[in-house]
Amino acid sequence: MKELVLLLLALLVVFSSISKTQLYRHYISLALGLLALALGLIMPSKAIDYVNFDVLGLIVGMSIMSVYMEISGLVDIVASAIERKIKNVFTLYFLITLTAGIISIALENVTVVLMILPIVYALSSKFKIDPRPLAIGVALASNLSGSATMIGDPQAIITAGYFNIGFSDFIVYKGKPSMFFFTIAAMIAACFAISYIGSRKHISGNVTLKTKESSVNVRDKVFALETMFFLGLKIALLTFRSILNLSLTEVAIIAVAGLSITRLASGDKMSVKDALIRGFEWKTVMFLLGVFILSGAFAEQSLAKDVAYAIISYAGLSLFTLTTALVWISVVISAFIDNIPYITVMLPVIEEIHVKIGVEAIMLAWALLLGATLGGNLTYIGASANVIAVRNLEEHGHKVSFTDFIKLSIPFNTISVVTGWILYEIIWVLA
Repeated sequence: MKELVLLLLALLVVFSSISKTQLYRHYISLALGLLALALGLIMPSKAIDYVNFDVLGLIVGMSIMSVYMEISGLVDIVASAIERKIKNVFTLYFLITLTAGIISIALENVTVVLMILPIVYALSSKFKIDPRPLAIGVALASNLSGSATMIGDPQAIITAGYFNIGFSDFIVYKGKPSMFFFTIAAMIAACFAISYIGSRKHISGNVTLKTKESSVNVRDKVFALETMFFLGLKIALLTFRSILNLSLTEVAIIAVAGLSITRLASGDKMSVKDALIRGFEWKTVMFLLGVFILSGAFAEQSLAKDVAYAIISYAGLSLFTLTTALVWISVVISAFIDNIPYITVMLPVIEEIHVKIGVEAIMLAWALLLGATLGGNLTYIGASANVIAVRNLEEHGHKVSFTDFIKLSIPFNTISVVTGWILYEIIWVLA
């Protein structure tokens, strides 16, 4: 019990350091992760298992690629193309956030955030608006749709592997709509809500935006085409990486190395140096290392399992109560810890519930996955993409306080969870 109290205090300190956007929170996070190891809350061998080095490699690789997108002028090209389709601030928010969510169906959401944020900055500059709400909206939307298919997010892949289900099962399972429909409906509703909130912060959504004549600043068209090619290659490799047996890090290395070699061959050493130096997000890597270790310790202390059995005792034989509890407990827990270790610990519990009361295991898995996926958006400690978005904003001189974040995340999260939960209960439990 003493160790568990210390762990909860450590998580509280990390959460507090995030909420106040302290400059040294990456040091705090890593130090507390090491403290958890020193106190024996988690063994070093187990801690290594919980650290997702593949995601860390992807973050570094995609950060470098995003700098290439910026200095090549590719971002200006895309921003100008989108700008021509936008009539007002509401349309700007809805189009950008929905695009982020749709792309995240197939791609890892950290990749999507790092890919779209440069476009957010370019458009915000053109329209003279604060980029923070839009950037946060991009992160929230990308997180939300990650479990629409089994290739979007790690927790979806883990669930699919545990129950040996395929790609199509995430769309339709035994004749019933599955995760794809729940998450897409939730995403559209939440994107609409955050677009309304965001547009009201700047200007009435019905007022036409007035910008200067669009001008695309591309200093080297060949550079822009090269960047587009290797970005496209990265997207293709990420889409088919399970078939090609490639990790996220390997895909990132292929794209970054290819573009860097091409630039060096063209004699453009300055661009390569700029991208490698500015793109290496060491503070984010340190922060996530600590978060992964603390989340692993939280899981190893069996608190999640204890909560699950408490749910069974409370719900009894009521399937509606049981699935509702799974959804909302997962929402709360995933708001404060990474949902990957949470899902990993909870899946065997789902299997035990299935055996004990004879309920369809996949039905319970959808409730667990739905709550864990949508719940990670409440705070930016619950999802890596949120951390990346906030860190990236701060790197660009835009401070994001805890209040700034939850003003958007609470309505976004509430609408998305309620929408997904109601659809799930109607289709899978009450039908």
